[in-house]
Amino acid sequence: MKMILKYIGKIILFFSKQVFQAALVVIIFLAIIAGVLTATLTEYKKEVVIEKNTYLELDFSKGMIEKDGGGLFKLEKSLNLYQVLEGIKEASKEPNIDGIYMDIDRVDLSANHIEEIGEALDKFKKSGKKVYAFTRNINNQNYRLGIYATKIVMPPIQSAMIDLSGYYREFNYFKGLADYVGIKFNVIHIGNYKAYGEQYSKGKMSKEFKKDIKRVYDRVYNDRIEEISKRRDIEEIAMNKAVLDGELVMRNPIYGEKIGLIDGLSYQSEFDEKYEVGNKLSLEDYLTTIKKTKKKEKIALIYASGDIVYSGGRESENSIDIESMKKELKKADEDEEVKGIVLRVNSPGGSALASEIIHHEISKLTKPVYVSMGGVAASGGYYISSGAKRIFATKSTITGSIGVVSIIPEISGLVEKTMINIERVEKGRYSGMNSLTAKMTPGESEKIRVSSLGIYDEFKNRVSTGRNIPLDKLEGIAGGRIWLGEEGIENGLVDEIGGLETTIKTLAADLKLADYQVIEITEKKGMYEIILGYKNIYSKVRSFVNAPMIESVRFEAKKPLLLMPYEFN
Repeated sequence: MKMILKYIGKIILFFSKQVFQAALVVIIFLAIIAGVLTATLTEYKKEVVIEKNTYLELDFSKGMIEKDGGGLFKLEKSLNLYQVLEGIKEASKEPNIDGIYMDIDRVDLSANHIEEIGEALDKFKKSGKKVYAFTRNINNQNYRLGIYATKIVMPPIQSAMIDLSGYYREFNYFKGLADYVGIKFNVIHIGNYKAYGEQYSKGKMSKEFKKDIKRVYDRVYNDRIEEISKRRDIEEIAMNKAVLDGELVMRNPIYGEKIGLIDGLSYQSEFDEKYEVGNKLSLEDYLTTIKKTKKKEKIALIYASGDIVYSGGRESENSIDIESMKKELKKADEDEEVKGIVLRVNSPGGSALASEIIHHEISKLTKPVYVSMGGVAASGGYYISSGAKRIFATKSTITGSIGVVSIIPEISGLVEKTMINIERVEKGRYSGMNSLTAKMTPGESEKIRVSSLGIYDEFKNRVSTGRNIPLDKLEGIAGGRIWLGEEGIENGLVDEIGGLETTIKTLAADLKLADYQVIEITEKKGMYEIILGYKNIYSKVRSFVNAPMIESVRFEAKKPLLLMPYEFN
């Protein structure tokens, strides 16, 4: 009877796997068809006519990308930062465009993106054109963008809300839960301030990370209050007190207009007539009307966006892999018309090995490379940046985090609780070093620590050489510490405060390019490669389905990471 039940179980399991795999094939096939249809539809361009009294409409509710990696699951094309900046700049010269209209109810942008777009809006206003911002609710996020407008308008109703406060952030620490279920995380930090992974190995925030993170958030907060006070003509001390005392939490628009936080009251349906807004044209449609003339001298714009990974594949669309970076850098370096390269880095780091290889590829280029840092260019993100000739960052950029971390999970406690007995056959002192079920020995821990120290010293040497900072001075900047853009200038990690446009213009000026063109270089996969990518996912899933549970989970302890502890907005 037991044998019969056993075979019945195997039959059920077999058919379950086949159904799962068949479903996966269908999903992949439908995704490919959707991708083909999407690609076909996006090729169709409607004719756009810019009538008089037109306002360019900016919508940031769906966020913004750094790099368009393509892919089959995208139902619509997203705009990247450079396209937004170019659109605003060109609109300032378009005679039929009288201004910009922004619905800022939801602003899904990083502080860095807001800072760069705000700079472009300031330049736009110098052309004599207006920038209107309309919202039903004000919060810390969307008000950062709203203060760049000529006028901020809200509906005259009590249920519309102004909600400006200080800052509040929660950090989850999982050691208690991990101990309870029998999982241990061996986290080896090189650098006392290198906090990545401590949420798994500690029960509470380390004093070093708390000191570092509080300093950064305090400075970001102070910059925000200073910017609001300057742009809204409100005394800074009074503004700070009102925010900290909660006087601007859950207040209505009528009160906001009274104290100068907003400029007018209007329902959205009446806004256009009240403020003489004729037609509205989306940025996406406007960009199709801009005709670019080819120029002999070019600046190449290359994106290093996402986690730094050793090998590419489908996941590389939102990450930085070695082969794609090598191809893009080589393409720019070998193009005779390209005179310089701007590398846009927006990365919290990743693989230490990949970071070193990419740094090497950058350092051997024959053309000058200037780095424009995004919201985060830290740890591995700073590693690759340090190979550039000049580095630009915004005030809100998070950089630094020069340190190394290794995280090795161990589930021996969990295995004991399940009453599973694991027998081992091994030969060689460190042959079982990557096992999830064996406890890490002091010797194994020391091996990883020594290896990580070597990587840390190599990291510091690259920064010391690239930034001309003596090693003895660099140690006080490194150790995993994080810095904002202006702090980076103070300690030598950054050259200048400025966004992507400033980086491009400075490189052009340094190269004495009077008339030049910016070209974006991205390694986009063809349809065949994309299909192969999905096939690889299918193969990986199939392998996972067919593999025993423990054997399907691998963790390579010998590959230390250069990663930031948390994301910042």
